[in-house]
Amino acid sequence: RFPYICYQNGGGAFLIPYCVMLLFGGLPLFFMELALGQYHRCGCLTLWKRICPALKGVGYAICMIDIYMGMYYNTIIGWAVYYLVASLASINSVLPWTSCNNEWNTPLCTPVTAPQINPNSSTPAKEFFERNVLEQHRSNGLDYMGPIKPSLALCVFGVFVLVYFSLWKGVRSAG
Repeated sequence: RFPYICYQNGGGAFLIPYCVMLLFGGLPLFFMELALGQYHRCGCLTLWKRICPALKGVGYAICMIDIYMGMYYNTIIGWAVYYLVASLASINSVLPWTSCNNEWNTPLCTPVTAPQINPNSSTPAKEFFERNVLEQHRSNGLDYMGPIKPSLALCVFGVFVLVYFSLWKGVRSAG
């Protein structure tokens, strides 16, 4: 998603500072944290308390960032699971995001193979994601985002359970 947002908002103007900060800030700090954690044989909470007790807040900040990133990426993986289930459910028929003959499609839906006459037209795949998966048309903005979609919530919950059982016994049990 990051390259797409860069393209929409000016292209390489965002990519240059991103790559500079990645090379000179992100990767060295990441490798430093991995090396310190491996040397002291502890996680981020006890590592920073051991190095300098005044910096133990850095360990808590790392944990909070990990929680936010986990929620973000697990939601995206939940969308992928939703697509997987939708494609398996239509194994003998046409995939639902390839045609404009569904109840969630708008009159502006135009198949990819058809000529684009209206500049405001949208593709069936875009409408499937926005109107069937996310159900954005039921939202009134950030004040009221609409009800929770049970099938999507079940997919995200399944991803969280899968991640939990993957991390349950740690790396030693995997190999």
